[in-house]
Amino acid sequence: MRQYEDYVNSVKGDEAGKLTPEEGETTRGLALRISRAAKRVGKTADTWVRDGSVYFVVS
Repeated sequence: MRQYEDYVNSVKGDEAGKLTPEEGETTRGLALRISRAAKRVGKTADTWVRDGSVYFVVS
């Protein structure tokens, strides 16, 4: 889960992160992991799915 916390911390306020699921992963699962990681580091993540990838912004 540390990996997802790193993703959350690497996104600046005016940027959006993008993750594409690997084989066996779902976009729903990725979005959930990003949201939980943001909560663990005291932030909020807004996620959405487009064209098979998960996008997120952090505040």
